[in-house]
Amino acid sequence: MLKKIFKFVIGYVIIKVTGKNRERFINMCLYNGLDIYDVSPIDEGLVFKTDKKSFIAMRRLVRKSGVRLRIEGKRGLRYVLYRYRHRWGFAVSGLLVCIFFLLLPQYILCIEIDGTYSADRAEIEKVLREHGVYIGAKKSGIDDLGEIKNAVIYGVDGINWAWLYDEGARMRLRVQESVPAPPVRDKTVPTDIIASHDGWITRADIYRGEGFVHPGMAVSAGDLLVSGRVAVYPEGEPEDYLYVHSDAVIKADTIRKETGVFGSKEELRIKTGNTKHRVAFELFGKRLDMFLRLDCGFGAYDTTEHIYDLDTPLGYSGISCVVYDVDEVNVTERELEEKEVLDRAREQLEERICKSLGTGAVKEREELHFTRNNDIYTVELKMYLKENIGIEVPMKQE
Repeated sequence: MLKKIFKFVIGYVIIKVTGKNRERFINMCLYNGLDIYDVSPIDEGLVFKTDKKSFIAMRRLVRKSGVRLRIEGKRGLRYVLYRYRHRWGFAVSGLLVCIFFLLLPQYILCIEIDGTYSADRAEIEKVLREHGVYIGAKKSGIDDLGEIKNAVIYGVDGINWAWLYDEGARMRLRVQESVPAPPVRDKTVPTDIIASHDGWITRADIYRGEGFVHPGMAVSAGDLLVSGRVAVYPEGEPEDYLYVHSDAVIKADTIRKETGVFGSKEELRIKTGNTKHRVAFELFGKRLDMFLRLDCGFGAYDTTEHIYDLDTPLGYSGISCVVYDVDEVNVTERELEEKEVLDRAREQLEERICKSLGTGAVKEREELHFTRNNDIYTVELKMYLKENIGIEVPMKQE
């Protein structure tokens, strides 16, 4: 592909050669090191491409071989510019387009926010704007992406994980809000409140039910924090209990841990530009590709699948066409530096932890520990949090 672009930039001519000794002429050109390519036969002779320098040099060979040459066309940037040399409008327009595309990646033209969240989008956009991320902003003026990520997490309620991606003129913010199991809606159903995770109680506001926790107490996941079974009898009287829907806010200091194994080598799959297409069919969801061969003779390749449904005026016909784009790739490996491995590990482990949290969790600090065995890193991330660990569960009346 780069070779074709280079030839277009320097320009080339298409030559038609006729005469009895045309094959001898081609051999003489190659023997003398002239750059000719794309030689193809036609009814009257041969057609090939060459550059201007080689075309001038082959004139002496024409007299020796007795052939005739004719220029069939001129292609390339130099000839296009020469053709439109008096049309300044084209030149100015082309210059403006080049400037536009050179400047385009330096500014933010689009902001996308995707992921699972219930927070107010305007609140997220406000935090982004405070850090220089808004449509029309120059990218050199924005804050560090990691700093912006933390600002979204700690500045917007309900966001437990976020990451900002720089994609040229587009900035994409991906957020995640882990939604806890829905509480029991029916207030007439008696419930207990149990601990969702190990922790140390820092606050226990009990509004309904009988509490079994107090600040400073250590609890384990599944421990009963508030019971919906409330004693209502005076001391010495027969036992009598009232069963209620428990309601409380139980705050605790917790430690969340995630461990992962990461390699220091990264596989790079670089497309060569060779692409082939293969077609299969689906009949009511059954793919008919038993004899479909996707490798196309490529040593390594990536495939992209596109499905096109055949619709009729009555709706879906049950027949689909499946088109595979098969791209040849060169596979190489790149050795990652230790910092790069740990940064990627931190991001992935942080995402795992945050997706398991309920709303309102606040990170106090985090610690990253790792061991290395040759090219393999075993990484552990500890995240120290303050969170509400009480969750409602239905209870059975005794």
